[in-house]
Amino acid sequence: MPLWRVLRHRLCAFRRVPFFERRALSVILGGFMALYLGGGLVLFGLFFDDLVQSVAPGRDPLLVASRGLLPLGLLYAAVRVFIESGLGVDVRPYLALPLRRSVLAGVGTVVALFSLWNAVPLAFIVTVGVEAAVEGALGPALRFGLVSVGVLAVVTYAVPMLRRLVSRHPLFAVTGVLLVVGSVGLEAVDAVAGAASLLDLSGWMLGGTVDGRLGPTVATILVLGGIGGGYVRWLRTEMDLDRGTRTTSSPGQASDRLGPLTAYGPAAREAVLELRLVLRNSKPRLSLFSTLLIAGAVAFLGYVVGSWAGLRELLSGTQLLNTALWQGLFGTGAFVLFHGVNGFSWEGGHFEATMARPVSVQNRIDGKLLLLGASVVLCFLVPLPVFVATGSPVWALHAAFGLYNLGVLVPAAVAGATFNRKALVLDNSMLIEANVSAGRIAIALPVMVLPIGLLGLLPDVGEALMLIGGLGGVSLVALPLWRRGLTALYRRNRHAMARGFRASRE
Repeated sequence: MPLWRVLRHRLCAFRRVPFFERRALSVILGGFMALYLGGGLVLFGLFFDDLVQSVAPGRDPLLVASRGLLPLGLLYAAVRVFIESGLGVDVRPYLALPLRRSVLAGVGTVVALFSLWNAVPLAFIVTVGVEAAVEGALGPALRFGLVSVGVLAVVTYAVPMLRRLVSRHPLFAVTGVLLVVGSVGLEAVDAVAGAASLLDLSGWMLGGTVDGRLGPTVATILVLGGIGGGYVRWLRTEMDLDRGTRTTSSPGQASDRLGPLTAYGPAAREAVLELRLVLRNSKPRLSLFSTLLIAGAVAFLGYVVGSWAGLRELLSGTQLLNTALWQGLFGTGAFVLFHGVNGFSWEGGHFEATMARPVSVQNRIDGKLLLLGASVVLCFLVPLPVFVATGSPVWALHAAFGLYNLGVLVPAAVAGATFNRKALVLDNSMLIEANVSAGRIAIALPVMVLPIGLLGLLPDVGEALMLIGGLGGVSLVALPLWRRGLTALYRRNRHAMARGFRASRE
């Protein structure tokens, strides 16, 4: 069966799906967001020439846009790794048919390009290219369009490969986050100091291709073509489900593939398994992405606020609630508040199976505590270089709430999660789902109100922050008591959770 017949069958299958039963809401919301963002990019493209002439007179707008393609493409790929899910086409129904794997790989490669993720940036690319062509630069405009489409295609192909890499090796995710944060800082330093940077590489390779130079054009073709060919090879490997290299492994060998952390015991194994759940599914990944955005916002706050007087002003009056909530509690506890409070609900679709696994209740609770505690530590480390470089007093706020979140918020979130009774869908179009219970509210309100109340009542900000951090330190020392109480609470509520999760799925 040739490639075009399989593509036609995919189009017919899409049209035959009951629209109003399955795809109406997702298509409407996705189309609205695409039109909203695409319309903004079209307007930005229309005024791009004037903006370039006002900032850098005499510069070619196409070369300026080409200089930013590579760093923006990497940033866009990072966003899609966390938010997007799937390959764009499901080829599993075709695996049993007498079709060559090369045909299925070609279908997956072609269909992946027709995505709203690619349609939205094309609004800016087409606008800038058409405007340049109208002004007489037809050749550079065509080359700019080809280069931009090639970068989008590479981003589309690289995203599923990166997602699979970090899901199979969770430590790569943490390492990748630290590398991205460090590279952003270095990029800013290089841009200010005038040293070589990613912008310069993009300007030489992609800008040189738009300008028609031979060397950059050859380099661009080799890089973009190599990544596209690697995606086709990777896709064929992923479809080869009956490879002879796959053999039955013992439980010990299976646990070794979970990551180096599993050598420290079953609690680390539970944490790594849940981290894989986060990395493999779009909605939990969105919580991780939001966490990193908030950590970056805290770093920016540390860069802006450079004195104790500015910090006291932020922690007084009408700005107290916003600063204490977002830069304090969410600054290091965003993942706990986005993901941890919904603990066990993410596993609601197979909660009975998790109960039957040969893992002790204590190890399950320890795994939850370990993952959430590691997220607090990671969010504490991300803005730390900015605090050290600028000497900003925001580090005191960051450290106090980091200790409070580690000692109080993490175990409180696990305790509240045992009162969840609704199973959450890991991959769907709804970004927010109501999953609230009286038990969660009763636990969450005192935990979140207490530090904000201390900052509002105590006249000295330093004393309030020391008291908040001290409460977290005392609670952290009492972690063995927390573990014992959380284990008993889970044993008491697990059957009620199983009944609620089962009822919510029906």
